[in-house]
Amino acid sequence: MGTGVSRWPTAEAAVLTALALGLSGCGAEAVSGAGESAGSNEPPTAEQQERALAAGFDVGLVYVSALEGYQVVAGGSGVYGADGYQTIYASPSGDDLRLTVERRSLDDRSCAALPIPAAEPFDAEVKCTRDGEGWSRVSGDRNEFAVAHDDVLVRVSGKAANADLLRTAAEQARPATAEEVEAILPAAPEAVSESTPGDAPDETVTRGDIHGDNAPDNSVGAGG
Repeated sequence: MGTGVSRWPTAEAAVLTALALGLSGCGAEAVSGAGESAGSNEPPTAEQQERALAAGFDVGLVYVSALEGYQVVAGGSGVYGADGYQTIYASPSGDDLRLTVERRSLDDRSCAALPIPAAEPFDAEVKCTRDGEGWSRVSGDRNEFAVAHDDVLVRVSGKAANADLLRTAAEQARPATAEEVEAILPAAPEAVSESTPGDAPDETVTRGDIHGDNAPDNSVGAGG
């Protein structure tokens, strides 16, 4: 748990593609003000949890936050590490932020051992400073703020983002609603019909010399 190594390789490619496009509305979804739920506040359903687990993650780890001026990168949400969840955002200028949620704790001993996502060089030392209820962290070219929300650790990291933005985004992050979870889940499988496609209809094979099948009688008569 908490290895900091992503299991979903397409996420990095999605980020690079979106940044190359300049995020001019191509393959990106606006999420300004995502920290405030628009519409229903209903929590995810049991059916949504089943679909999420089938896709490899727990809906309880899907969080959203208000990241003014940033957009969710298409394909940038998915499983992180052993069993965490991460969403990648980017700004029109190409700066990216990563909202990472895992069921784990953080203390003086473990803080420096937990890598910051996408930090370069990847083996750069992680420096931690206690900051209020959370931690300000630096590794290589990236900064991060980490804070506990009940039984999960919420982290927001980025390159150019200032410390106040990272802290606010991490502290104001909240669990996604059923409506928000539905937007990222794979489509629900359609109901399977009773008959399997491709099955031939139940037909009785008839022969031409059987009485009553309306076929010519091919039996041999007298003298024949």
